Amino acid sequence: MLRAILDIILPRVCLLCAAHGNEDGLCPACASRMLEKRIRSPICTVCGAPLPGSAGPDHACGECLSERVPFICARSALAADGAVLDAIHRFKYGHEVNLAGTLAAIMATVALPEAPSVIVPVPLHVRRLRERGFNQSLLLANELSKALNAPVDYANLKKRMDTPQQARCNADERKRNVKGAFEVTRPGAFKGSLVLLIDDVYTTGATIKECAATLKRDGAKVMALTLARAVKV
Repeated sequence: MLRAILDIILPRVCLLCAAHGNEDGLCPACASRMLEKRIRSPICTVCGAPLPGSAGPDHACGECLSERVPFICARSALAADGAVLDAIHRFKYGHEVNLAGTLAAIMATVALPEAPSVIVPVPLHVRRLRERGFNQSLLLANELSKALNAPVDYANLKKRMDTPQQARCNADERKRNVKGAFEVTRPGAFKGSLVLLIDDVYTTGATIKECAATLKRDGAKVMALTLARAVKV
């Protein structure tokens, strides 16, 4: 009854277009536009990249067959395009942090091979954190913690180097930028853990791979989950 009264007094509005919204924070049109970008099989069983064609089994892509990656698997919920990019930009740069629950709910629908024992957000350097005021990956991780019934550890993986913004760099520059940029502050903190590493977007995978390698050296097994993924067309 209270919810019904509040809906009359303060009707829900879509967080993306300000039209009448549903409980998930989106209007039907925006929700539909976002879910049209859902990544579906066939995908790479390692990095989660969509594979050419719309039929056939999941299998490792050529890049993952030729490169050893430090994670068990990486998965993304949506292709980073259209309404998805709009939502990410509003969330990340427009400070619309109320989107965290809605976006994490979409991420929680992605099938993972195992249940994680701990969730770890990709950290920001302290300077970038002060500038932005929040870590978008931590906000997503906190929401996912409720859905996946796993604790969040945000204290033991740190970004020790203030690197240039990855969005302004090509693939090789991204990889060089983050080399050695992360550290485990309490050695052994992740030993024996199955970590679910959380970030907003998987572009080239440079940041995810460097974080995963750091956690792996500390004795963890790592899965990665992002809201969106840059998809080659």
